[in-house]
Amino acid sequence: MSIKIILKGISEDELKGAKFITGFRTLGEVGYIATRYLVLKLGMKRIGFILTKYLRDVTFIDEYGLATPFELFYDNNNNILVLLSHLLPLQREMNIFSAKIIKWLKNIQVSDILLIGGLDKRYKNDSSNLRWLKTSASKIALPYPLMEKQLLIIGPLALFTIYAEIEDLPATVLLPYADRERIDPAAAAIALEEINKLYGLKVDVSELYEDARKIEEELQRQLELVQKELTKEGSNRVYM
Repeated sequence: MSIKIILKGISEDELKGAKFITGFRTLGEVGYIATRYLVLKLGMKRIGFILTKYLRDVTFIDEYGLATPFELFYDNNNNILVLLSHLLPLQREMNIFSAKIIKWLKNIQVSDILLIGGLDKRYKNDSSNLRWLKTSASKIALPYPLMEKQLLIIGPLALFTIYAEIEDLPATVLLPYADRERIDPAAAAIALEEINKLYGLKVDVSELYEDARKIEEELQRQLELVQKELTKEGSNRVYM
């Protein structure tokens, strides 16, 4: 087995034309915070899982129940499909992981792709809160400056963007300025506010601003525990 997509209680035909959103645990945890918050606030239904050859042996209880590393959620009311990645894919699987999902999204004929990341705020040189970029097939136009030419996107966000371009899929990358030294819920709120505008949603992001410190501390503890356990071996690991 390499990468396998498993759907539960829904068919691929029912997902055709959906708007797809994802982000990852990279700079400021922006993509992860935004996608998880969207899933919870819209009460989205978990409809699938992504299995990888080297699936991480980590699970925990989240607000919606038992969490697995890579999960698919669907909001039937707004026709939105979200990939929630609690962990980053392993480096050796990142390429095939990204290629497989993009090809699957093309197969189910998604209407749009939104990718959420964070842009190091040290590069901020104007009053805008975010930068963005898009693939050739995207028809979206945002009233913000594009990402500066000398900057780079790396990791799964880059691979998703590359494969979306190759497969002629309309993808837009939202990059709110974020703090690279800490988890940044406020940056995730900026991305979600833009998604509200693009898709006509009414997701209240006030919690991400008002409880930013609490959210940051909780996610930091979780992240540190996960990273610590994944680097341990055998009897040194914490089993519950």
